[in-house]
Amino acid sequence: MIFFTAQVLVLGLVLLLFARRSGRFDLYSCLFAVVWTIAVITIRVIYGIDHAAFYSSDQGTQLELLQKFAADGISFSLDRFIGGRYIVIVPVWLLKSFGLDPLLAFKFLQAICLLFTYRVCTDFISEQGLRIKLWHAILFCGPLFIFLSVLGLRDLEIVLCVSYFFLGKSSSLRFFALGVSALLRPHLTVALFFGWLINLWLVRHPLKRMPLAVITLTVGGFFAGGYGYAIGGLIKYKLNYKSPVIFVQQAWWRFFANIIGLQFLTFGNDIVKMTVGQLLTLRLFFIDTFLIPTLFIFTLLNRNLKHTAMRIQVYISFVFFLGLATQTSFNSSRQNLPFLSIMGVLALLGIQQRKIGDTTDQPTRYEIESWKN
Repeated sequence: MIFFTAQVLVLGLVLLLFARRSGRFDLYSCLFAVVWTIAVITIRVIYGIDHAAFYSSDQGTQLELLQKFAADGISFSLDRFIGGRYIVIVPVWLLKSFGLDPLLAFKFLQAICLLFTYRVCTDFISEQGLRIKLWHAILFCGPLFIFLSVLGLRDLEIVLCVSYFFLGKSSSLRFFALGVSALLRPHLTVALFFGWLINLWLVRHPLKRMPLAVITLTVGGFFAGGYGYAIGGLIKYKLNYKSPVIFVQQAWWRFFANIIGLQFLTFGNDIVKMTVGQLLTLRLFFIDTFLIPTLFIFTLLNRNLKHTAMRIQVYISFVFFLGLATQTSFNSSRQNLPFLSIMGVLALLGIQQRKIGDTTDQPTRYEIESWKN
């Protein structure tokens, strides 16, 4: 325990180094480094050597994949590359080779990805002329993100890829991020690619009646995602083709439950182990799970705001992804997390623009560049 604590403290100091930019320490990044350090040590104290069992069995899966990689070595098979989660496993294996606790290495990688996501988001926000305040982070690196940073999973690597795909400055790096996300969660990448294609089509056919257009895009994107899941299962797993469940009340109830972060209400006790009361209480702490998508939809319906093209692309990608996810029993805020950071950034900018009354019907330079790319 003493050796583990010493490693955590050293890594916490490393995170503090990442908090320094342009000769100054960023307040959010410093607070995150402290919270991460305390949380990781606390989990270890409470759960002992079984701390991998905290919250999710996926942490144990990650450790098993690491052991398998260490025993079998690298394989250049695409299936092994994706199934073995090499994008996450290889960096952790390198950290482990220096004597770092394996699960701690996973957690540290998550923490680094959160800090880089924070930088990507705040850099973009600053470029729009908005001064960053501490509370802004609730909308793109809030409580849920911080909680997941203390777990040995892969979620925040995916969040970083999606955030850079939408907000990054370099076109080549944006599509590199898309490629990395494909190795971590392929069906998410399909959703991002679908949104990008629809955005290209909208360049030639701009939206006019916004509320009606959003309804049409919602139905079309959800429909495409559902059939994408059916076709993907047929191709990848050689399953018998089965028409997706789309135009039924249950499917759309699950869709709207995702918008307000209440997916657990659509599942039974065989999937959701906690009570409804406990889950609702947790939502008061993880306020970003429902605050971000709600505010994003609020700004989406105003076509006079800046970054309309990006909002539409994000929304279509999200709807397509929900069309895929709602066909399974694996639908949670964790799955939606990659969209929350970009939604939060756009919601924040939209609300700020409405506040100062700075509306425009003309596309911004960024929107034009995003269409071309």
